[in-house]
Amino acid sequence: MNEKLLEEIGLTKGEIRVYLTLLKTGETTTGKIIENSGLSSGKIYEILEKLIKKGLVSFMIKEKTKYFSAANPIRILDYMNEKEKTIEQKKRELKKELPSLIELQKAGKEKHETTLFKGFKGIQTAIFEALSYLNKNNEILAMGIRSRKEEQYNLLWQRWHKERIRKKIICKMMFSEKGEYYSYFRKMKLTQIKIIQGLTPSAIDIMGNRILIFTYGKEPSCLLISNPEIAESFKTLFYSLWKIGKK
Repeated sequence: MNEKLLEEIGLTKGEIRVYLTLLKTGETTTGKIIENSGLSSGKIYEILEKLIKKGLVSFMIKEKTKYFSAANPIRILDYMNEKEKTIEQKKRELKKELPSLIELQKAGKEKHETTLFKGFKGIQTAIFEALSYLNKNNEILAMGIRSRKEEQYNLLWQRWHKERIRKKIICKMMFSEKGEYYSYFRKMKLTQIKIIQGLTPSAIDIMGNRILIFTYGKEPSCLLISNPEIAESFKTLFYSLWKIGKK
């Protein structure tokens, strides 16, 4: 019997030993279960109680003595189905609680002015998290945009922009170079583009009160600064450059 499989569906090692012992021995008393399973008498009653609640063990009383027996193994499938229903119910309950949990997270994050995200997964977390704070009344300002050698980053940003457009948020982008990447974004909805050749080696995004500064060297990273005053300064800089950028 693949005991690991039974562990993966939620049974403890002790529960597995007792259940398999009962399958082999048939209806029996706690003394026989202890003898055949090798478990201590102190644990056996607790384990049996848990198995009874899971519907995998039943008992009957004969002459004032409890005799325990294992349920048909088919009952394990019923147990799994019941667990799935419980998980689905918990998922529905969690979805209802998510807005308040997200608000709690936002309140906590406002206290931290700078955060450094490293690597592909880190940058992915940073940009989608920043986007989650915005709605259609905001706009996103981005400068120093250029195509990256690592295609995964280009694809990541394309996916991010699709989500941004789904949220109906306008983005103004200043590219540092022309090319296929530039042409791709020119056709994108809710997107305004200008170009200033060689603007900056680092891409900078301003999203609400957050500034994201990206580097794509040996160790790609994103420095997130959350500060209304600094964000306002970057917005002023962006619009000064926007005036001289070429369409």
